[in-house]
Amino acid sequence: MVELFLFILSIAVVINLYYKSDEEEPYLFMKLLGYTILGAFMVEINRMKLPLGFVVFLWFFRDIPINAWGKKRAAYLGLTIFMLSVIIPFVEKEWYERPRTVTLQQTNFYEGSLLEEWKKVKKELDVENEYGVKLTDFRMVIDKQGEYERLDLSMVDESNRYTVLYKIRLSGDGEAVRVNRSRYDAEQWGTSPYTEADFVLAQFDLLTKPMLKDDRMNYYEFNSDGQRMGYAVRDQKNFRVDTAGKKELKDSELPVDTIVVDVCGTKGTIDEHGTLFDCDTNQHYLFDVMERELEVNSGTVIEVARKISPQIDQWLTEHVGEYIGSEKNGEFILKIDGVEKSVSKQEYMKALKETPVVEINEEGQDKWEVKVENPYGEAPHIMEFEMTGIDQEVTKLHFR
Repeated sequence: MVELFLFILSIAVVINLYYKSDEEEPYLFMKLLGYTILGAFMVEINRMKLPLGFVVFLWFFRDIPINAWGKKRAAYLGLTIFMLSVIIPFVEKEWYERPRTVTLQQTNFYEGSLLEEWKKVKKELDVENEYGVKLTDFRMVIDKQGEYERLDLSMVDESNRYTVLYKIRLSGDGEAVRVNRSRYDAEQWGTSPYTEADFVLAQFDLLTKPMLKDDRMNYYEFNSDGQRMGYAVRDQKNFRVDTAGKKELKDSELPVDTIVVDVCGTKGTIDEHGTLFDCDTNQHYLFDVMERELEVNSGTVIEVARKISPQIDQWLTEHVGEYIGSEKNGEFILKIDGVEKSVSKQEYMKALKETPVVEINEEGQDKWEVKVENPYGEAPHIMEFEMTGIDQEVTKLHFR
């Protein structure tokens, strides 16, 4: 719209200058138009626009022999167009990016809806894109009754000629959210792999008070980037949350594709920014869980095998992390056949990082031979198995 307005303005003024010219001159209209274009010509250096064309006009065209009045005004018209082309977008951008305050419909998480709060923000900010805004960061702290103590959301809209970033933060009185949005050229920002905010917030709305029933906790903190991801973190309290409620997800059900929320509860207090001092309980809530289908190859054969075989999963679990080593009173301990041995920090870190040792050999088409060995932990220390890729079956499983 700005470009169209400036074009129409230029043509109208050039026509007026043409009819007010002092003398007849061949191709005068085109010459006036040329002076206008020269006056508006600019260069951009480090995102700073400079009126190079008007400088050239002042330097080389100060003495004009015929129709000087009209030609000089055409050049000044070009300079005016240059200035408007800089000022109008700047003013429009500043107006678009001005901070906005949107009153919350509900200050209690359990009684309200994050999705409905976001819909209200979109309505008050005239967000044209209904579904293309993606959630990139989510941080929320509530007290045991569900009242918001902190609510920070970051979003990105990449669906138009501009990339728009949204920063939404709970106001100091907890009654509203402060919304800041910034606009960038699309090619300057690039694209992101995140999930649509409407969908993610609808998932988070499935959380209910009975799911957080530990009365010892004074506050809960929730953190997520809202991104769907492959998830296979074992030895962690994982819970699946959907319309059926909250259910513990067993290690044998991993890996899955899901949206992960890290949930931290504290018996203590929070600071003035809504940040927890301590984390007395930590859980992972998994939303929109989908079973992850893996194609068997050298890189996935162990992951697929432990999902199929409880024996393989158990052996692998018992030969990593706290099952083989621990740190006690400043000492580094490794366990070998049930006996704890004090070792150097270097040996301890090496054991955790470099074991178990895995050997994978591809035996013909769609068949793998796997050997996993760890001298630490409980016996047996070696696990060997074969696996076929077509029917995904574990064969010849041996421990020694």
